[in-house]
Amino acid sequence: MLNTLRDKTQGLIGAVLLVVLVVPFVLWGVSSYFSGSATTYVARGHGLRITRVQFEQTLAEQRAAMEATFGKELNPAVLSSQRFKKEVLTGLVNKTLLLHDAAHAGYKVSPVALAEEIRHVPAFRVNGAFSEARYQQLLQAEGMTPARFEQRVRDLTILNEVKVGLLASAFVPRPTAQRAIALLAQRRAVAYTVVSPDAYASHITVSPAQIARFYAKHTGDFRLPQQVRVDYVLLSPQTIAHHMNGKAIATSTLKRAYERHLSLFVQPQARLAAHILIALPAHPTAAQVAAAKAKLAAVRARILHGASFAAMARQYSQDTSTAAQGGRLGYVTRADLSKPVAKALFALPLDGISQPVQGQSGVHLLKVLAIRPAVQTRFAQARAALVRMVLRERANRRLYRLSERLRNKAFEHPHSLMPAAKAVGLDVHQSGWFTRACGTGIAALPKVVAAVFAPKVLAGHRNTHAIPVGENAILVAHVVARKAARSKPLAAVRGQIVRMLRSAQAREHAKAVAAALVQAVGKGRPFAEAARQLGLVVRQPAPFGVKTHHVAPALREAIFAAPQPAKAAAQAVPLAHGQVAVFVLERVMLGNPTTHPRLVAKTTNLLNNASGIDAYLAYVKTLRARAHVHLNVGQL
Repeated sequence: MLNTLRDKTQGLIGAVLLVVLVVPFVLWGVSSYFSGSATTYVARGHGLRITRVQFEQTLAEQRAAMEATFGKELNPAVLSSQRFKKEVLTGLVNKTLLLHDAAHAGYKVSPVALAEEIRHVPAFRVNGAFSEARYQQLLQAEGMTPARFEQRVRDLTILNEVKVGLLASAFVPRPTAQRAIALLAQRRAVAYTVVSPDAYASHITVSPAQIARFYAKHTGDFRLPQQVRVDYVLLSPQTIAHHMNGKAIATSTLKRAYERHLSLFVQPQARLAAHILIALPAHPTAAQVAAAKAKLAAVRARILHGASFAAMARQYSQDTSTAAQGGRLGYVTRADLSKPVAKALFALPLDGISQPVQGQSGVHLLKVLAIRPAVQTRFAQARAALVRMVLRERANRRLYRLSERLRNKAFEHPHSLMPAAKAVGLDVHQSGWFTRACGTGIAALPKVVAAVFAPKVLAGHRNTHAIPVGENAILVAHVVARKAARSKPLAAVRGQIVRMLRSAQAREHAKAVAAALVQAVGKGRPFAEAARQLGLVVRQPAPFGVKTHHVAPALREAIFAAPQPAKAAAQAVPLAHGQVAVFVLERVMLGNPTTHPRLVAKTTNLLNNASGIDAYLAYVKTLRARAHVHLNVGQL
């Protein structure tokens, strides 16, 4: 079932694992981790306690996931909005309640299933196979223990199993689907015309007086916003390490680091394996195990007498994810397998076939197709990586002391960054010009912009406070230049105003023409005749369905939302760029379910999924009501 689950939720699992691996720890203020303040809860309920620290960690991960997904298209202000924070907290509450309820219901993820999920994470694969060294290296680089990472994968797998179970339990009667088909497969016959402002814009004259009045009334729309440029000091493990001398690190120090982290430089032996699996229930009886072993023993005998292992796997293996490929598992290490299976596989010679061996998911018959020996990166080859590792470790040890020094010096000397920069041995950098709304580099970070434009900082020519900017980094900025907000002169915006006035008047004229057409049809004039009299072109396509592409989406939605007419009636629909469509619905032809068997099946599945989603949402709502959840929004 977990194989099926992985196929259905690969995108979701991949996204969450990407967040876990890529999003570094966010420094929310180093000093807060050494204070003795009381725990602050942002959500409470029966059996529910979510601390501010838990929320901030989740918020950082969600922000990083959004930035990785949408990139430059994402408005940074969204990630700092109260609405975004509340949605993240709501999701965290729902996840916590679902996991608690699933635990009470007996949901579990076996070690084999967990290993299988992790083994298929692309970030951990090298040359198409899972790499234990790569796995350990990535987790260590992000400061995450295997136990913590595995718990996240386990939680995600359980959550998806709950969702899939609810979705699979939904049911919609066939007559309901057939009635839906009658509506979904209907076709409608219409006549319509499109009134475009472009047809009238060239005939509109704009006077100097109109231009002057518009400019006087909308001067604020033509203002250049206030701009600033800042000096800043950025403190992070990377900037600290950059100022350290890697050449001064003794060889003995590097060798000790090499021995301490030897597992990172050893790629263990891996074997290209294939298996034939006879699945067993979670708690099999001795008879069930014996029957499975007997069946595989018979299969093994056939293979030893010349039968193809791959052919036998395709015929007998109950592992649906590998049977079609002749049972091939890919390259695996001992860590990928349960102990009895690993012991049996790694005791075999090349092309050897094991006796039936019981694992956690069933009884296996194993074959070794190829052997890839263990490879250890030598000290000399690893030297550059070891230098970076030692520098990073030393930088992290110095980070807290330097961050406190930076905070103190920036506060003690509020009108200059030089004392603070000198105290921590870092360079002062300068940004480009930016406004409250946009900027590049550090000015693309909402926290930095908010701190720089704070009244005390901007008007008082003072340093900002230490701003957390991610990856254990903090930043202090100082405004060094300002450009006050100012209005553009009329001469510079005259052409823009003329285009705006012409466009606005043309759009109003198009609306008036469309209204006149609707009114004429309402008084009994034939649609085509009234449209031609107004200089419009009437289109009368063949009857079409709801998925047609030759009609603008807004017009199509209005056509299929209109009731079947008792008499001819025109309706106006606003379109893009100021255009207005006017249509008359002539007749409606319902679909026949008997002529659309595939559509009936597809619609039934869609309705079942919708019903399952409703059931899932109702389930979450019930859990929240039962827990009497209270959100402390003021702490977000």
